[in-house]
Amino acid sequence: MINSEIDYYEDIKYQDFLLSSRRKVVTSPEKIMNQLQLSGAMNVVDFGIGKGFFIPYLQKKMNKQAHLWGIDYQEEILDYILKKKIDENLQNFTAVHIDKTDHPLLPNWIPIPDVIFTSMCLSTFPDPGLAMDGLIRSMKEGGKLYVIDWAKVEFPEGPSIKDKISFDKMQYLAELYKLEVTNAFTVNEFSYGIEVQAGEDFKTQFYDYRE
Repeated sequence: MINSEIDYYEDIKYQDFLLSSRRKVVTSPEKIMNQLQLSGAMNVVDFGIGKGFFIPYLQKKMNKQAHLWGIDYQEEILDYILKKKIDENLQNFTAVHIDKTDHPLLPNWIPIPDVIFTSMCLSTFPDPGLAMDGLIRSMKEGGKLYVIDWAKVEFPEGPSIKDKISFDKMQYLAELYKLEVTNAFTVNEFSYGIEVQAGEDFKTQFYDYRE
């Protein structure tokens, strides 16, 4: 049972679920990777990496010379990821800590990413549209943001329905911030995915907004 006194995504039992075989029931890696276009992307960010469920799938999809950056604000999670990097001898991978904020901007000491991938993360923000805005500002102009998130249906593990953002609302929030949903797909009845880019009216200014 998830501890009701803390946010569900900070509960260790939820983090363990996100690394379990049950995770594949919600977010089929094969279906999701089929939707990602990573050819030519030399710097890819896994934002809200958690315990690193998607590391092997992303790296298999990426160019061999490309680098994967795992971003999270939970220090104990990053400790786990750093141990995983050593134990599994992960190459071309760096774990990065950022402060918890409603408008995430990636630190300017990492290369500006071509692609940002985020799974079951944006629904944890008070305004997912604002979070998308920050991530778009943190990447190269024309870069792609891939968002995987919970469909608004019941599932034994994970957040309650009230903590889930429907596909329609996620798309609305993206468009509210002048972002364009260039692809949308259903993973299964429990999750969906969208591909987002800056729209024509979006003022990128990615460098000025980076920390």
